[in-house]
Amino acid sequence: MNDISDAAVTARRPVIRPRDAASLILLRGAGGELEVLAGRRPLHVRFMPGVHVFPGGAIDLPDCRAWNVETGAEAVGPRLARSARAALRETWEEVGVLVGRPADRLPASPATRPIERAYRENRLAARLDLLTYVGRAITPSHSHRRFNTRFFLSDAAHVFGEPVSSEELEDVGWYPVGKQLLGSFADVTRFMLGRAIALRNGSATGQPPLFYWAKNARRIGICREAPG
Repeated sequence: MNDISDAAVTARRPVIRPRDAASLILLRGAGGELEVLAGRRPLHVRFMPGVHVFPGGAIDLPDCRAWNVETGAEAVGPRLARSARAALRETWEEVGVLVGRPADRLPASPATRPIERAYRENRLAARLDLLTYVGRAITPSHSHRRFNTRFFLSDAAHVFGEPVSSEELEDVGWYPVGKQLLGSFADVTRFMLGRAIALRNGSATGQPPLFYWAKNARRIGICREAPG
């Protein structure tokens, strides 16, 4: 009996620590004409192949440092600022659009990072205060790749450029929400989209949610990381 138990413990897969990530939900229109910017992950990738997602990805070390083209970081607070930067950067890298506002003047210091140069070349400021924190989701412990993702919301009025597909996201475009939601959206994507829509129309209640899985069942908790 002990031998069987020991073998089971040995064979048990180690739990992978989730990597911090961020994602951006961009909405345009209203009512039956509401649309969300999304793309399909390629079939050859290991994580969520063939599934439609919002642009986003892992937080990199440079995202922890303020950009010389950013403003409004105090609106999201220091604990969420790096996630907000990652969401903006990944959106630009994956779908080719920038989120911000025209800059009255550009900083004198040189842009050293590609995302900074992109904003400068388009004479835009990366306005972190244009992002609303939606919530957080953690990939199930049994997954071979895990992410601890913060989701943000912004409006298409702040989007500059036309969305295009990339190596990371295919079939990128504005997809209808009010008529028929994409069937390939995962449950966490649907949940965060619903929360984002509620925030946009002013009907959301409670603190930012934490979406996670416990013992093969999804759970909804409360994030302990309000802006500030």
